[in-house]
Amino acid sequence: MEVMTPLIENPGGGGQEEENSEEDQDPELLPVRHYELGNSHQGITFTQALIHLLKGNIGTGLLGLPLAVRNAGVIVGPLCLVLMGVVCVHCMHILVHCTIQILKSCFNMFICPCHVLLSCSRHLVNFFLVLTQLGFCSAYFVFLAENIKQVVEGYQGVNITLADESLSFANTSMVPAPVPLPTMVPSEPWALDLRLYMLFFLPFLILLVFMKDLKNMAVLSLLANVCMAVSVIIIFQYITTDFGDLQRLPLTSPLGKFPFFFGTAIFAFEGIGVVLPLENQMKEPKRFPTALNIGMGITIVLYVVLATLGYLHFGDDIKGSITLNLPHNAWTNQMVKILYSFGVFVSFAIQFFVPAEIMIPPVQARLRKSWRAPCEMILRGLLVCLTFSFAVLIPRLDLVISLVGAVSSSALALVFPPLVELITFSDRPLKPAMLVKDLVIAVVGFIGFLAGTYVTLAEIVSPEVIREAAQNLTVAADTTVAGALGMSEELGGNWTTPTAAVTLG
Repeated sequence: MEVMTPLIENPGGGGQEEENSEEDQDPELLPVRHYELGNSHQGITFTQALIHLLKGNIGTGLLGLPLAVRNAGVIVGPLCLVLMGVVCVHCMHILVHCTIQILKSCFNMFICPCHVLLSCSRHLVNFFLVLTQLGFCSAYFVFLAENIKQVVEGYQGVNITLADESLSFANTSMVPAPVPLPTMVPSEPWALDLRLYMLFFLPFLILLVFMKDLKNMAVLSLLANVCMAVSVIIIFQYITTDFGDLQRLPLTSPLGKFPFFFGTAIFAFEGIGVVLPLENQMKEPKRFPTALNIGMGITIVLYVVLATLGYLHFGDDIKGSITLNLPHNAWTNQMVKILYSFGVFVSFAIQFFVPAEIMIPPVQARLRKSWRAPCEMILRGLLVCLTFSFAVLIPRLDLVISLVGAVSSSALALVFPPLVELITFSDRPLKPAMLVKDLVIAVVGFIGFLAGTYVTLAEIVSPEVIREAAQNLTVAADTTVAGALGMSEELGGNWTTPTAAVTLG
């Protein structure tokens, strides 16, 4: 979780107070917008950059990866997760390399032939960045509501069990037995609608985002990081106790479920938003590629291990967050949900900071100075209400994560970086290998964007249709494999591959 402040420095050295110098410049000709961590001018060390990379990639997406493996299969899921991680890291390197080239050309921007394209792409990236960050905030609403709902109902369930046991003990120890009073003890937990829990968090999150200076949240951010780290350790300890029957899990899932895997997996790689800020703030920027490789290597290993072990432990019962599968009969499991929810609660303000800094200043620039402060508070509150409304409309964590990942995260992580590379180096002859590589990554990202968005919206609007389509794809695959096996038996006698039907079934 990164504390970031906007970096739109005036080339003349002035700040926001020097409004006349800002007006004298064409906003389209200003350098590309970046974000820097804190206000330290000393820069961050190699170790600090590594820690920031790890923190920036460990969030709610990590807990949803076991569900992604279920949607791809116990073999295909981890392999595709590793492949997606490698491609995302390569795209992060592309962004860093292209940023250096763009900043070098800023001094000659008036004659840069790709200036118009870079300017348009900057606005497009800002749009998807706002969409992604607000999508994260909506996912946080659902995550908080679902986990706290389980904690409350689990606590009530324990109290009900203890009350029932006390009545049974009283009936066996007293003669004559007292008449039981079942009406005095509720028969089931007091279940509130999930949306009411979201409504409960709404005013607190609005107050939280009113803290415009995130330096004041440094202590909360540190506590949140510790809470999330402890929660992940406890989750690993729990899921490694039993793996169940491994043969009950399919090696591959139906093709119709793979877009859900894509959206959930790409949602987890949310650290692309902290790459440029970290590179900007390093004391030794030349060492950043090494830090990026080490940090993302550790992240990919963590993703694959947790996703695979979580799916092996819970099987097809895995939910949108692995914390929702933890039973209520142990206080450590309840503590995991509370601690991780606290970390997500603090993360809401940090994720919200980027879209607020992109959207609010242009509105404030059109207002009188006396109206700017109250207008900012109103806009912040309205943006939180917007994320709340989206969460209320789709109160399922798995669908929110898949939709946000497919719509916006895929564009930021896979589509834009290769296109930016092609635009940046369009003034020189392109190598065929680079051209093919960038086009393949961008096309795959765009296909994932279309397929993931379609199947997720179809699941939201009419779940029966998408399930029927997945079943039809499975039947078609089984028929094709059966026909191929029959033909092989006719041609090759007793030669068969009995595992093929199992893996695709």
